[in-house]
Amino acid sequence: MNERIPKYENDILNNVHEHFSLHMKDYTDRFLETSNVAHSHNYYIIGILHEGTLSHLADFNHDCVSAPAILLLDVDQVHTHPDMDNCKLTSIAFSPRFIADQNDMFLLKLTQVFSRSFIKIPKDELDQLDEILSILDRYHRKEHREIELIQALLNVFILKCARLSENFPMLETQKSDLYADFRMSLKKNFDKEHHVKFYADLLNVSASILNLAVKKTTSKTPKQLIDEHLVLEAQRLLCWSDISGKEMSWKLGFETDSYFNKFFKKHTGLTPKDFRRKARISS
Repeated sequence: MNERIPKYENDILNNVHEHFSLHMKDYTDRFLETSNVAHSHNYYIIGILHEGTLSHLADFNHDCVSAPAILLLDVDQVHTHPDMDNCKLTSIAFSPRFIADQNDMFLLKLTQVFSRSFIKIPKDELDQLDEILSILDRYHRKEHREIELIQALLNVFILKCARLSENFPMLETQKSDLYADFRMSLKKNFDKEHHVKFYADLLNVSASILNLAVKKTTSKTPKQLIDEHLVLEAQRLLCWSDISGKEMSWKLGFETDSYFNKFFKKHTGLTPKDFRRKARISS
């Protein structure tokens, strides 16, 4: 699927020192121009919608968003840029390299922010964000940009967005859509694919976004659900069929029966043979 969806590299950000770009209330730049063709970027984009209403399509979320709001596009997230003729919007773009030296707590906050496609905020919160953006813009426009100050201000801005994400949570329907798609994909592919990245790619989201969406709905990680599904299917086969261990490992997508045996014992405390014996004695 990814081969058919254009992915725009950070050639535009390469023209900006240290992979950061800020455009105050202007959405006409090439990397943000209106496009109905689904594509992705290898950098983050945050849009602050000051005025107007637009149709925001990001992955499987298609929302009509009115100002004031924060629009979010994660790295590699498939999206289109809508018509924004009647909108006023500030856009920030930055590469993963620009924030690469941040600590784990900050990166967790970043993941939290980009786990959703937009945050609807009240006017007073927009005013506070504008204050940070105004200072950011001042340093960004300098001929010799003070990168450390820009990074620090971007950190403050992202942490503020993280707090807003907590204070104005997504609706349950928004949170559960991606989880429902993941469960459907898992049922179709569990016997062939065991890696979270496969399902994230299939659903056109990053692994971190999928992880957050699933955890918010179930308090479990996608990997836990994949493993639980495999264990359940193995238990069914052990109880209700005479399939051999080698056949079972092949049927469930394991490379070897030895690896399957270790996996099953790790999750149940029993070898497949012991589980089958115990299940049949009790039945």
